[in-house]
Amino acid sequence: MALSISRRVLRAVGSSDVSFVSTSLCKAFNSYSYGDSLPSLQFSVLGKHVLTPDREIGLYEDLVIPVTNFSNEDKGFMVLAGDVFDVPIRKDIIHRVVRWQLAKRQQGTHSTKTLSEVSGTGRKPWQQKGTGRARHGTLRGPQFRGGAAMHGPKPRSHAIKLNKKVRRLGLKIALSARAAEGKAKDLEVPSHKTKNIVNYVHQMENAKKLLLVDGGPINEKLKLATQNIHYVNVLPSIGLNVYSILLHDTLVMSRDAVNKIVERMHTPINR
Repeated sequence: MALSISRRVLRAVGSSDVSFVSTSLCKAFNSYSYGDSLPSLQFSVLGKHVLTPDREIGLYEDLVIPVTNFSNEDKGFMVLAGDVFDVPIRKDIIHRVVRWQLAKRQQGTHSTKTLSEVSGTGRKPWQQKGTGRARHGTLRGPQFRGGAAMHGPKPRSHAIKLNKKVRRLGLKIALSARAAEGKAKDLEVPSHKTKNIVNYVHQMENAKKLLLVDGGPINEKLKLATQNIHYVNVLPSIGLNVYSILLHDTLVMSRDAVNKIVERMHTPINR
């Protein structure tokens, strides 16, 4: 199963407060591959200009991104930890983590009946010799209609083993692939109206599926505003995973979510 995380790794931020200098930069970002140097970017945030120098992804350097809210109001800047949001891109690690996630979530409740479980008589259907027919001892065999299924599936766990360090590294890689989009939001919505979220998504460029990540329990207004939109999903920071990040082309996180993710990534792994 070949997976790719290269789609829209770097995209323009679709808001009125944060904009790239030219559309040529967007085309350069869409054709980005690991190892290439990034062009200089100039963010315009309410009259403030921040120039980011040329650099490569995967150097474990801290990133500075602007923070806005759903009304595109300036909320300052935020520093993303380089050891979480700027790690080298490795598709093999992403592939292993996604396989582990999909295998672990399989129910494994499929079941077929064996010869001893299928309903039917235990009598020998006809005598062993003299009839000219093949010899049989039961009518519950797999060769008869309504008989048993030989070597069929039984309830089991499909989970495979994957080291915690690899799982953690996969999440860091997925976050690094989305970090250059530079979207951190204050997820306090003014009301529970769905139109607020719809208008916000329409302002974003090429945002077909949006994943909103909040720090703690999901805000009730945010939950009500997004529950009827099939292309917008909301997760708490504790539930953020690699497969959900890859399933959405745009990731938007709150300040609290970023802080909790960094704390989670810096927590020592218990063996």
